[in-house]
Amino acid sequence: MKPTRPALHPLLPLVLVSLVSGTLLPLALAPFGFWPAAWLSLIGYFWVTERAGTGKQAFWLGWCYGAGLYGLGISWVYGSMRTVATPIPLSVLMTAAFCLAIALLPGLQAWLYHRYFKRARGSRWLAAPLLWLVFEWVRSWLFTGMPWLYAGYALTDTPAGQLAAVVSVYGLSTVIAFSAAGLAMGLPGQANQAQRRTPALSAGAILLAMGSGWLLPADRWSDISDSASVVAIQSNVSQAQKWQSSQVRPTLEFYSEQARRHDTADLMIWPEAALTVRPERIPAYLEDLDRVGNERQQGIITGIVTREDDRYFNALLGFGTADGEYRKQHLVPFGEYLPFEQQLRGLINFFNIPMSTLTPAPEPQSPMPWMYRGEERHLAPVICYEAAYPGLTMALARDSDLMIMVSNDAWFGDSLAPHQHLQITRMRAIENSRAIVRSTQNGISALIDANGEVQARSQQFEVAAVSGSVNLRQGMTPYQRWGGPYWALLPLLGLIALGWASRRHRG
Repeated sequence: MKPTRPALHPLLPLVLVSLVSGTLLPLALAPFGFWPAAWLSLIGYFWVTERAGTGKQAFWLGWCYGAGLYGLGISWVYGSMRTVATPIPLSVLMTAAFCLAIALLPGLQAWLYHRYFKRARGSRWLAAPLLWLVFEWVRSWLFTGMPWLYAGYALTDTPAGQLAAVVSVYGLSTVIAFSAAGLAMGLPGQANQAQRRTPALSAGAILLAMGSGWLLPADRWSDISDSASVVAIQSNVSQAQKWQSSQVRPTLEFYSEQARRHDTADLMIWPEAALTVRPERIPAYLEDLDRVGNERQQGIITGIVTREDDRYFNALLGFGTADGEYRKQHLVPFGEYLPFEQQLRGLINFFNIPMSTLTPAPEPQSPMPWMYRGEERHLAPVICYEAAYPGLTMALARDSDLMIMVSNDAWFGDSLAPHQHLQITRMRAIENSRAIVRSTQNGISALIDANGEVQARSQQFEVAAVSGSVNLRQGMTPYQRWGGPYWALLPLLGLIALGWASRRHRG
């Protein structure tokens, strides 16, 4: 008599589908760019959570999805820790803990669906995608926010991506979420004829979004008022060396040389914290920079840490024909400030990194003025992580002629993060119908047009000066005119109405 093989646990196939579905969403984003994977990912998530037998099963299946999503999508946290020589075992442990903790959000999302909406009329094609959108919003502010890996970014390089000028990246996530929920209803297990028609309607909606984006490029919402020659400098100083005292003089000399070499550009941008000493310690250097810029009618903007009283700010300063100071409004937790500082400071090297004692701007910031051809223009400044916040960048860009974005992606090494960050920046260009000049420490620096297309870019890990001509634009996109922080009210109100209708129906 042949021995019988032990039967697989009935949940094991669902667990595997959850994990694989989670890893598919990062594959739809940069640098992979296989955008259909966004639909496959959400279809898998909706299908699996629908098949959970209990709220507990739904939670753990959602958590497995999140483990796949974040385990691949933000694996770059490991590189950040290794940059400051955190031991490999501890780096692996902390990265895994961080990813698995954030994965609790898709788990909670799945539990809420099972607990409150699964039996509601229209739950599969309405409640499930509405919950997805609400949780993308929750991720933008919970524990100061982690607005990364949004489904809508998958459409950046498709015609539908141009619709971000109308509905923002959240609207693009809406297209994917609702159409994925409809397509999921075509998978095995759907019963009635009406549900079997839903996939065809969803496919039609996808085609409609693609065609609408092709007909409505982002640059149609703004007008070209002028053009300017620009240059974005990339220093390629390693993060391990950047803040050492021995590196101060070579850094100052490097940027002095760049200023001499690129004397014909109308605007020159240096990266985030390009100068690693505070302004009051190098007054002669900055005075000379201002004088040179004015003599040749050039605006020069550099990242630097500034001080007021006992507070330190990650800032941009303008020289020459550019003016003013912009202070970073949204800091990176553990990177620029330390939650639970008394408990964590000194515990391991990672919690003693430079720039981890900064203060966010105490008031909303304004665009930086720039005199160009006898007229005052305005530059919308964005520092690094701020690019991930559509509302913050929109508030600055709608009254500006050009966006400038500086970053220090050296923290992330040769990982997915610099590519994801560039894609996020491109989406901000589309939403605001503005060109962007992007300067980073070791890549990827780029010039991006109002349709989010990269006109010129650097390679990573090399000294570079990305130069070219960009258009100055004026006008407001529909998103700038009517968008804002209250967009989440619509899916919230939809869920409330659905829940109320479900309770009334059961009653």
